[in-house]
Amino acid sequence: MESRRTVMRRASLSLALVLWILSVAGGQTSEASDLASFLDKAALKIKSYPDKASWTSNTVTTITKMDRHWTPESVTVVTKIVRVSDGEREETILKAEETKKGKTKDITRKYAEDAREAREKEKKRRADANEGDRGGRRSMSLSLDEFLPFAEPKRGQFDFLLTEKAAVDGRPALMLEVTARVKSEKNWEGRFYFDPKTTDILGLEVRPSENPSLVKELEFRATFEVLDGRVLVVKSTRAKVNGGFFLKHIRQVIEETSSGFELTK
Repeated sequence: MESRRTVMRRASLSLALVLWILSVAGGQTSEASDLASFLDKAALKIKSYPDKASWTSNTVTTITKMDRHWTPESVTVVTKIVRVSDGEREETILKAEETKKGKTKDITRKYAEDAREAREKEKKRRADANEGDRGGRRSMSLSLDEFLPFAEPKRGQFDFLLTEKAAVDGRPALMLEVTARVKSEKNWEGRFYFDPKTTDILGLEVRPSENPSLVKELEFRATFEVLDGRVLVVKSTRAKVNGGFFLKHIRQVIEETSSGFELTK
């Protein structure tokens, strides 16, 4: 028969094991609760940005068209003034230059005309898409809210991992890694960065969890700034697109950087 001391030792070990399991489970529950609380704060912060802000900026857009080896075929650099009035964006093209085969030419007039036509088509597309919807134009904040996976209705389609030590443009940040459980071209995954104190979004690096039809590669990065502690603006973006079919294939990297932001209301 086992001695009383042996029985007591085994009982103590069993109790310690149970307590350890309970502590681990409790820690996981606490972590899950903390994550849910953070996601709630992030979703609320996104909704708090006004959808009809007005501001101006100096913006430079660089469009690099690639060949099938991802060597630049042409580089177009556009300098412009961006004006956003009550959420509606307008651009004044100051200069556009295209560099191809080592030669640079001024294409300001043609680019401005093409941009105007593109804006008219986009306005018509949005009007058709929103026909019958109350409120008409979809606001930037609503679009961003739908794009991000933090809102309660979408959370079950993603896994989240929150890391405290990260940085964006040299600023301390919280990094949220998002992986889609439900793969879809509408469910984007990647990394999102937040201000540790205010929960303002600082940046993102994402891709669709499932590429749209005819798209081989699609990546998007952005950094943000909050003006006057309340208005969210985009400081920089970088989009990489590789898709299409044999006769019309698009390989592009589009980068845009804005500075000199001024609120106009």
